Amino acid sequence: MIAAAYRCLWRCTRLSFLIVCTWSAPTWAHSMHQSAVLLDFRGKTVDAELQLPVDRLSISFRQPVDDNHFALERSELISYVLAHVHPVTAANRPFEVAFRDMNIETIEHAPYLVVHLVLTPPAHTEPDLFELNYDVITHEIVTHVVLVSIRSDVRAKIPPEDPLLIGILRGARKSVLVDRMKLL
Repeated sequence: MIAAAYRCLWRCTRLSFLIVCTWSAPTWAHSMHQSAVLLDFRGKTVDAELQLPVDRLSISFRQPVDDNHFALERSELISYVLAHVHPVTAANRPFEVAFRDMNIETIEHAPYLVVHLVLTPPAHTEPDLFELNYDVITHEIVTHVVLVSIRSDVRAKIPPEDPLLIGILRGARKSVLVDRMKLL
C-alpha cells in the first residue's frame, strides 16, 4: 500500500514538472530585456544614453537592427530615435535634442543599440526641471519597460557608478518629470 502511494506521488510529481516545463518554455525562449535612459548632467546640458534592446527595437523600427544592417539603416535609426525623444521645460518649451553617436553593444548578454544624445534647454533656462517625453519602442510595444535614471550629477552628488532611478515608462505612461532640485 505504501509503495503504491509512493508510485502515485512520483507520477504526480513528474507530471507536475512536465506541465510546468511545457508552460514555461515560451518564457525561457523569449528574453524580456528593457530599455534604459541614463542622464548625465553637464552644466547647462544633459547627456542622455539610450540603451535599446535590438530585438524590441527591430519590431518598433519595423526593420532588422543588427550588425549586418546597421550601416545601411544608420540615418533612418537616427531620425527614428530623434522623433521619439522630446524633453520640454515646465513652460512646455522644447529642448534641442542633438545626436552624438550610436553603436551596437552587448548589455546583459544581449545586443543593444546604445545611442548618445545631448539635451540642451532653451536659452536662459537651466536643465534643473523638465519633462522627458519619450516613446522609443513603447509607441509600438506597450508592454516594453523603460527605466529612466540620473547616472551622474556633480551638484546632486550622484556618482556614475550608482545611478538614481527617477521613473519607469510603460504602457500609456510616456513621460517622466526630471526634477533635479528634489535631489539637492
